[in-house]
Amino acid sequence: MVFPKIDYKFWLSYWNESIGKGGVYTNKNIEKYIQFDKDINYCTSEIIELTSKDDINKKNILRVVDLIYSWGGPSGRMFYSKTKGKISPREELETNEITYKTYLEGIEFAKQGKSVSIEIFNRIRGIGSSYASKHSYFWSLNSCNPLIIVDSKISGVLGYRTIDDLEKDFKYNEIVKSFLKKSQIEFNEKDPSKVERSLFAFHNFYFLNDNSNWKNKDQFKDCKEAENIAKKLFEK
Repeated sequence: MVFPKIDYKFWLSYWNESIGKGGVYTNKNIEKYIQFDKDINYCTSEIIELTSKDDINKKNILRVVDLIYSWGGPSGRMFYSKTKGKISPREELETNEITYKTYLEGIEFAKQGKSVSIEIFNRIRGIGSSYASKHSYFWSLNSCNPLIIVDSKISGVLGYRTIDDLEKDFKYNEIVKSFLKKSQIEFNEKDPSKVERSLFAFHNFYFLNDNSNWKNKDQFKDCKEAENIAKKLFEK
């Protein structure tokens, strides 16, 4: 796996100071379940606090779910939408015992740092691959093997148009190990999420979420590396 040659410490700081201080996502469907008026950094802190508890109840688990979707932005809005006469996936998670037990199973494996949790979360209607890794990431934070979020921004910044394209070349466990090794190089600590946030911030500045074009072509930090990545993404 080839990581972009960027200033990781700069982009992590950029995430904390720009993205982290931005408002969380909400719409009328989400507001039925949660109203959160603080920024993404506060949202992150509350998720970490709740997922760190040894004994958590259904109310707190659903709170974590709603915070994750508020934290994750508009790409997760369909989790709260009714489609083709069906209740929303969010309502199903709360009211359907089988669906809820599946989510509990995902939590159990995530807390052990096992990537199979992503597959389990992905079985739940409406979650999808990029959000499955978000759920696994937050529930795994206190494990001996913290997982990472792999979404379209991460695949894009590594030169792959989609998550599926990335995972054709690298299994999820290989990606986590590579991020862990990169974290030790860039930050001298075992925290792969720092690399993920650095890459996310870099991608978020330069590219559209679906990796189809530029979001911003301004001459800014590491712009030459962004041009190199653009050649891989836009010529496919």
